[in-house]
Amino acid sequence: MIRLLEKSKRLIVTTHIFNLLTVLVFVITFGSCSKEPGQIGYIIQPDDSRLDVIYSDTTSIYSYSQLMDSIRSDKLSVNALGSLRDPIFGGTTAGFYMQFNLSIPGEEFPENSVLDSLVLQLSYEGTYGDTNTNLVAHTYEMLEGLDIDISYYSNLQLPVSSADYSNLSFVPRPSDSVYIEGDTLPPMLRLNLTDTDPYLGNKLLTADSMTMSSTEEFQNYFKGLFVQSEPVNVKGAMAYFDLYSSSIAINGTVLALYYTYVDDSSVTQHERYDYNVTTATPTVNKYEHDRISASPDFTAQVIDGDTTLGQQKFYIQGYGGVQSIIRFPHLKDWAAEGTIAVNEAKLVLPGYDGDEFFDAPGRLSLLEVAEDGTGIILPDESEPGNYFGGEYNESLNQYEFRITRYIQSLISDTTLPGRGLYLFVYGGYIYPERFIFKGNQMGSDTTGLRLEMLYTRL
Repeated sequence: MIRLLEKSKRLIVTTHIFNLLTVLVFVITFGSCSKEPGQIGYIIQPDDSRLDVIYSDTTSIYSYSQLMDSIRSDKLSVNALGSLRDPIFGGTTAGFYMQFNLSIPGEEFPENSVLDSLVLQLSYEGTYGDTNTNLVAHTYEMLEGLDIDISYYSNLQLPVSSADYSNLSFVPRPSDSVYIEGDTLPPMLRLNLTDTDPYLGNKLLTADSMTMSSTEEFQNYFKGLFVQSEPVNVKGAMAYFDLYSSSIAINGTVLALYYTYVDDSSVTQHERYDYNVTTATPTVNKYEHDRISASPDFTAQVIDGDTTLGQQKFYIQGYGGVQSIIRFPHLKDWAAEGTIAVNEAKLVLPGYDGDEFFDAPGRLSLLEVAEDGTGIILPDESEPGNYFGGEYNESLNQYEFRITRYIQSLISDTTLPGRGLYLFVYGGYIYPERFIFKGNQMGSDTTGLRLEMLYTRL
């Protein structure tokens, strides 16, 4: 019995020791697994084979700005009328050419019809700038037509008549309803084209049956209208209009002919006939830039071509105004350091203090410069989501682009030309915004233009 008890005691002690050893092995095993992934195998890895991720923001960058020749501006969803006076960039005025379709082909006006008025009704889409600005709209008859199958650019110059049919001063009111004869209509600008001269209204009212038989015949008879703003002396504004809103009946953009006639019962009838603008109707925005009042720094760099001034500041402007060139002249030198794997390359574009009147562009575009001077889409732009970047960061007053694949290609293949990058306003055919960037003159201070790189030397 005593031997049995002793044997039981030895068994209990042995069991406790085994359990203790099991717990100890568990703690050691799983404790060793809690190391960070980067430390696994660190002890047995030779010092000369460790991969170090390195940060650099000292790559040389060469930037400067230049005038754009023009920008395609036909068949736009938004058309601009207005004028801006910028103390840095100078003056900009906008207007548009527009043709019209017959709303009812084959319409014939009674012989005793009398013109009441001809009204160009433009449906507001928004504004930019100082909405307290008085703008002056001038309207002219086009003497040469447009072709829907041809691409037109913002510097288009078509012949127009000398007669100004509107010469109307107005303040843009894109949120205010319009009241006409007891009816409440959406925000719109109405230009009476018979206030100064009834010729154009009578021309349309006396069109013969052949002219009114089809839109093609009508457009040969009446080429369309050119609406242009008078330049302002300070600040200014752009009024945006939706020219393709004719489908909204009397509330959209139309050229409305009002006339009266006496019917067979000797009753005076008041009528209206609309000429519409549709997506099958040619329209072209025209932008003009006056650089006479631009700042001396802007003039020296952008007009006179002193590209060295881009080290201090450089510029972009919508409406086919200004674009910038960005180059990395010594990027190929990285290849001399051996095999480089670029983890991330971020182009950072800080701006000078903002302007309460001239808003920053919401987004920028970045393209590679091709041999023929055109732009090529960067490989990084195909990455999903917002990886590529280009959106305005209001809190930092800057833009960022991730161009990792582009930079890697230039380091890996030194035979590539590396002509640089075009930087310009995204949607500049619609948006007039501009921006002033800090150049790379900051030296060790990383608040200027820079390329931030994370790379691994293999």
